[in-house]
Amino acid sequence: MQPPPWAGTGDTPISAPDAFNIPVFLYRSSPLSPAPRPSPAQVASAYQPWPMGAGVPADGAYLVGTTWRALLDATTTVGRDIGPWIAATPRLARCEIMARRYPLSAYLVRTGHEVVPSVVYSHGTESSTRTAFGYHVGMTMAEWACRMMGLGPTTHAESAIPQGAAPGWAKTSSLPDLFGTHPATSELWLVEAKGSRRLGLRPRAKGAKQLDVGAIVLVPHQKVLCGTSLERRLFMMIDVEDTPAVGNASDTPTDSPAGETLEQDDEALLELARSRMLTYLALASLPRNGLRITAVGRPEEGPAAERGNLVRPLESDRTTTELRRQVTPDAEAESQAEAIRQQNGLDMLAGRLPGTDLMLGMSRRLYGACRSLAYAERRIVARVREERPMYLEGPLRVVPPTDGVVAQSLEQQMSAGSYEKRVTEVQEYMREVREEQRHEQLRAVREGFTAGDSGSWTSLISLAPRLALPREEGFLEAATTDTYLAVEEEALDLDTEID
Repeated sequence: MQPPPWAGTGDTPISAPDAFNIPVFLYRSSPLSPAPRPSPAQVASAYQPWPMGAGVPADGAYLVGTTWRALLDATTTVGRDIGPWIAATPRLARCEIMARRYPLSAYLVRTGHEVVPSVVYSHGTESSTRTAFGYHVGMTMAEWACRMMGLGPTTHAESAIPQGAAPGWAKTSSLPDLFGTHPATSELWLVEAKGSRRLGLRPRAKGAKQLDVGAIVLVPHQKVLCGTSLERRLFMMIDVEDTPAVGNASDTPTDSPAGETLEQDDEALLELARSRMLTYLALASLPRNGLRITAVGRPEEGPAAERGNLVRPLESDRTTTELRRQVTPDAEAESQAEAIRQQNGLDMLAGRLPGTDLMLGMSRRLYGACRSLAYAERRIVARVREERPMYLEGPLRVVPPTDGVVAQSLEQQMSAGSYEKRVTEVQEYMREVREEQRHEQLRAVREGFTAGDSGSWTSLISLAPRLALPREEGFLEAATTDTYLAVEEEALDLDTEID
């Protein structure tokens, strides 16, 4: 059977301007053993739509409709948490977002409803560049795929220790890439991401071994191996361990949409705030006159609401369209925000990142939670600087000439091995301090979340931002329950054709 010209989630087609399809092959096994790589004919013939609901679907060959916006949102959140280091210098968040965003457009292009590697990636780059990009796209697609299965925000394994793990986690040399808690089952998920030009069985088998951490994770957990291959076109292979003790999230219904989960679960709120710290810090670094609010409708009830972390294109979002009809652009700024709230809408703070084609934003309640978390993170960095100053010494530098003599500072130059050891030590100590302060952070983000939800933008940023309608400025917009992303349509090169 030939695939349709579009594919979607459930019975809903994806017809957005930046839409494309990703073949996804999902297999279960016990113990976890990666399935063979699908043939080109199998990749070309995948057509089954991804089912609705939050969980791991049945084994099969799916054709999943998505958008560039969904991938851009995933790539800005996945990876090691560097929030503590840039909390004191928020402008660096913009640079980090650029570093995560632009490799995707540098080496991937859309042709029809497929995404393929560019000719530069295939023939013009050296092997080390392809290896680095393989890691980057593998992590991005693992985040995207896990969201499709209802998983909440993920945490990099080197940034924290999952609840229920033994102390040996921090000392293990080969860990899975990511972990998270599935809101439908409250089960721990361990996720390993692999990606390359032609991802075969050997690296995926290595990934399965990295997920075999039963001796140091003493609670039931789901193992998920996400493989991304770029040869001929972008597609994924997902291998899941079929563990009866964990079960299938799709078999466990949930009556708590994402918004309600955040209101009840401090741990889920902390992980969401941590995953969006780059966005918060980028917004906090922007000039105040560059900040705007935009009206976003709340997600409609139904199966999609169970996966409130999925990105919704707003040009086809009925609740957003209706909400914007009720808001007067020429009203006073405070009146605009109040009108959005009276219509049960979300007044998202948004700002364009200089030097990029992106506009990012978030809700008041998430901004408040992130602001409180950033303050707590700065205190942790200050403590590390005070207690372990040797960890944060700078590299060798040359002192400007004095009387014609060039002097060197007293700082010692480190070898590459010593430098890596120092980085590992400071990360471990940072993690220890964080774990000590976890209850304080949980309390802080809850207080910030509550204050932001009940307060106003004036109370958060000492300013009442004016309304913006980025769609009218040539942006493609998207949102989750508490976050906002827009990208310039022209910058996506959506009409790219491959000769």
